[in-house]
Amino acid sequence: MIRNLRCLMFLLGLIVSSAAAEEWREFTSTLGRKVTGKVLRVENEVVTLERRDGKQFAIEFKDLCDEDVEWLRKREAGKPAPGEAEDRGEGESTVSFPTAEELNKSLYPRGQEEIERTLKEILAREIPEGIDEKAGKAVNRLNAYRYLCGVSHHVEADARMNEQATEAAKACDAHGSLSHDLGHFTDICNLSSGPDVVGSVEGYMNDGGANNREARGHRRWCLNPPMGKVGFGGGSKFAAMACMDTTGKDKAGDTWCYPGKGFFPLAYLHGDGWSFYLREGSPSRNALEIEVFRLESRPAKPFTWADKEPGEKLEIAWISSKMNAINFEPKGANKEGIYWVRIRGAGVREQYLVELY
Repeated sequence: MIRNLRCLMFLLGLIVSSAAAEEWREFTSTLGRKVTGKVLRVENEVVTLERRDGKQFAIEFKDLCDEDVEWLRKREAGKPAPGEAEDRGEGESTVSFPTAEELNKSLYPRGQEEIERTLKEILAREIPEGIDEKAGKAVNRLNAYRYLCGVSHHVEADARMNEQATEAAKACDAHGSLSHDLGHFTDICNLSSGPDVVGSVEGYMNDGGANNREARGHRRWCLNPPMGKVGFGGGSKFAAMACMDTTGKDKAGDTWCYPGKGFFPLAYLHGDGWSFYLREGSPSRNALEIEVFRLESRPAKPFTWADKEPGEKLEIAWISSKMNAINFEPKGANKEGIYWVRIRGAGVREQYLVELY
């Protein structure tokens, strides 16, 4: 079963702190996970906490236990929160993101503040009339990933495609396992074990398992630039995504990737496989050379090919190519850090930065 992304932050073991001990508080998620942090701000029932390294992340009230929600409500009402003294001292700190002037746009297409604001807008989009709530939320989740990866994030839910996906999921139910050869639209759908329609999006993006490692085709369909409509549905044991639409406005550049270029929230990175996409077919894996370096700090400008070793070189455990996708697995690149990626061979010559935060 794929879990809710908001709860994934807890599963990743995020630890937060502040300089003053009296500002610390241990929060507990609805899953029972505990996290210690400093409250930076509370808006629209979302609390922003600060991590030990000064970076921040947000948690919705509904993902916190009742005691913590009560504490936050009383705190925001100006009353002494349970266990807190009357005089709380100076006001709270504000979130500090790098300004646009501090970032090189060729390395960082979007600032962190813009990313957090846009993700919040996408995930809160109203579900259209006549669309199942779970299917609508799954579409919003899909658009969040598409936004982060640099392709159009205005894919719409389609009632007919929802019906196709539901029929495909139920066909898998009757068969007892996943198969694209059952008819009932199974050949035009991503298929997922488990009936969690919303959580299946994370599974498609992860695209883990030995049978998916070569192509990571579920992810490729999720990030297909011309997708304009999509359908989601579930049965009793399986879920499906009708994904082969091409009626949308293609707003991707010449290349796009997962994780996306520039800042990328770690909560949206699943598994150990990275992907890079070309407009045309990708070269043979044997013709490709892929390097990934972990940098000590943000570069002021892009590295050139003459910069032989811009950082710590990571081992590449796997390289594959399929259709327009190049898939690779850099060891140790599934945690916070700044990474420089180089891909070359058979006419491909690309390099870009990813900062996981």
